[in-house]
Amino acid sequence: MSIALDFPEFPFEEPPGSITCQQKPWNGVLVRVDHYRSRPATRSPSTSRSTAKPAKSRGVTADTTSVSYTIPWEGALDAVAEGSITVFYTLTPADGSTPSTSQEAMVQYSRRQPGGTVCGPES
Repeated sequence: MSIALDFPEFPFEEPPGSITCQQKPWNGVLVRVDHYRSRPATRSPSTSRSTAKPAKSRGVTADTTSVSYTIPWEGALDAVAEGSITVFYTLTPADGSTPSTSQEAMVQYSRRQPGGTVCGPES
């Protein structure tokens, strides 16, 4: 059974479609999925990003309505000055039925400031 999955969101993108120095990415970048439309028994979401390996899976219960994940600074966001972040998640029902994968969400990512300097935790 295919499950309709909600689109992952970047709740702190500003301006829309962008993560910049203004969001202080050295604190991580939050990704959220709200309101699952279908609820099989238990699922394990995993988040993947274009700059690092997939995140570890974690179980969620059938009554879960929101899941969030913070993309870490070290080993992911610190390695890139400009580019994009692409995320998706996969829900695997506990009963072993077919997993469902969400659509990808993308946000532009830039640590470049006016004048060309790159922001970071010390700037």
